[in-house]
Amino acid sequence: MRFEDYYAILGLSPDADPSAVKQAYRRLARLHHPDLHPSAESHAAMLKINEAYEVLSDPQRRKAYDGVRSRHRRAADAQTPAASDSGSTEAPDLPDDWKQGFRFDGAPTTGRKAQNFTDFFTSMFGRASKPEPQEAKPERGADEHVTLQIDARDAVEGAVRSVTVRRLSSDEQGYRAVLPRRVQVQIPKGVKPGQHIRLPGQGSAGRGGADAGDLYLEIQFKAAAPVAPSPDLHETLPLAPWEAALGSEVTAATPAGPVRVTVPPDTPHGKRLRLKGRGRAGEPAGDMLLEVQVVLPPSTLPGASAVYQTMAAALGPRFKPRPDAAG
Repeated sequence: MRFEDYYAILGLSPDADPSAVKQAYRRLARLHHPDLHPSAESHAAMLKINEAYEVLSDPQRRKAYDGVRSRHRRAADAQTPAASDSGSTEAPDLPDDWKQGFRFDGAPTTGRKAQNFTDFFTSMFGRASKPEPQEAKPERGADEHVTLQIDARDAVEGAVRSVTVRRLSSDEQGYRAVLPRRVQVQIPKGVKPGQHIRLPGQGSAGRGGADAGDLYLEIQFKAAAPVAPSPDLHETLPLAPWEAALGSEVTAATPAGPVRVTVPPDTPHGKRLRLKGRGRAGEPAGDMLLEVQVVLPPSTLPGASAVYQTMAAALGPRFKPRPDAAG
């Protein structure tokens, strides 16, 4: 879609005050008004002058337009670094994401005050006030770019989603307007964030019977819903070998204070003991999960080596911690 530089049309700098805008409009109207200068060139020039004045004389429209103009100038400078801010309308067309961050809260332009403004104006501020002429010059419709947020599951399994997009088209009375439209989108398996899905002919309608533009959907994943923290608490419970083997009662710390824990005989390393209602406070309170860790006394501890040798002699022939290796 072609960018319209309203400041250049009125011969103004971007910092022109409201009185300068009004003076420029009156001066140009005297030079181009069709009643004073009946010609096709004057009529076309007056349409652009009216459109520029419609935007720059309204504080809300001007603020919204200035944001779009600034983004357009940056895109133009990136393509032609030597370009000046002279107001030339020969700068590149609008970037694909030209409406990013655009906001306009005012009423759309309708009624006697409006003209058959350009698609650029209509896409920003509302509906044209005159039906599109039958003899309109054929012009392909603009491409539209929309962000589509999907669940990660849609990317894994694929899905079909119905999406509402806004695009330039003609309403029932033939007025050029921004209208909502629902389209069905096939989400392919394996789609990635930032990938684009192109829907041919689903963009803005063309003029004079020309083809419609395309619709580009940029895929983004929805943020995962926050997971509530579990009310359960997980801690370790170190045990001496005889405490785990013979069974015992030991003390463990919990949020509500120390509590006695019964360790059954032959409790293996890694087993979890659950203390109901001893986790995080709440309704209901969580549990405390204690993972048993059997801690071996070091053989250098006085007397430990002799105990291990006695155990090896008494239990070694009958206790097999590993299965026999296949012969």
